[in-house]
Amino acid sequence: MNELQHLARVHDEELAGQASGAGARALLVSITAEEPAAEPVRRRTSRWRARLAVGAVAVTGLAAAAVIAPAVLGARGPATSYANSAIDIELRGDTYVATIKDPFADYAKYTEGFKAVGLDVNLEVVPVSPTQVGQITGMRLSGRPADNGESITNSTTPEGCTFGSAGCAMTVEVARGWPGWASVQLGRAARPGERYQNWRSAMRKGEMLEGYRADGKTVGEVMAEVRRRGLKAVFQTIVPAPDNDGYAVDPKQQSAKVGDDWMVWEVQSEQAGVVRLMVTKERLPKNPVYGDTKILDE
Repeated sequence: MNELQHLARVHDEELAGQASGAGARALLVSITAEEPAAEPVRRRTSRWRARLAVGAVAVTGLAAAAVIAPAVLGARGPATSYANSAIDIELRGDTYVATIKDPFADYAKYTEGFKAVGLDVNLEVVPVSPTQVGQITGMRLSGRPADNGESITNSTTPEGCTFGSAGCAMTVEVARGWPGWASVQLGRAARPGERYQNWRSAMRKGEMLEGYRADGKTVGEVMAEVRRRGLKAVFQTIVPAPDNDGYAVDPKQQSAKVGDDWMVWEVQSEQAGVVRLMVTKERLPKNPVYGDTKILDE
């Protein structure tokens, strides 16, 4: 398949250590004696990815628009409001509402704002595929919830607006008095040519292969649809766990020539106009990415 051989391939160093499922941990050990370096772009917190469950990070809470005054640090404790060129933070009732003014700012400016109001929140605003713009795409937390049972949520301001439209901003809400630590990724629109930093099926509604089921088809079949939609593709060769309930990614296998008869188990959004086919040479009894038949969001 000469045409496919000329398509771009995922770089080895970007794939090291990715894996999924209960049986995959032993599989990775058998593949390589050295633990590969963590992937530099997607910033996963674990080298093993459990098979994906239906659904997404639940986010709740809406914030009303307001004019936020600059913070003045008081002698008795943290400020109740803060503003710099990247973020505005204001205490509204029992919740600190942080409005992202510049989604392309240096991450340190967001962290600076949270620290000024006494919160240990490290926020990154990262490029994501269209369906996760304005959403929390990753979160790590430590510590107990605040007294009201809440920790961190996100929304938009004004209430209910569509992010990306004029006057609509992303917000992050943190409960007042929350004693914990958090690392949060919030999605923004990608610049031209910028790779997405979220894990998103290209077959979901609003993504590049919306309405098409690629999983379980051959590379030849899927590439015909990819070309029909004017898209390009890269490949990621996965290694199924012994029970096919998970997979690993071996960097040494990424140089293999992918043939039309190889099998596709998932297609992910890589960047605008480019999808990533997750493939194996063999036909398998079930999908190793999801452990069985995948169910797409409506």
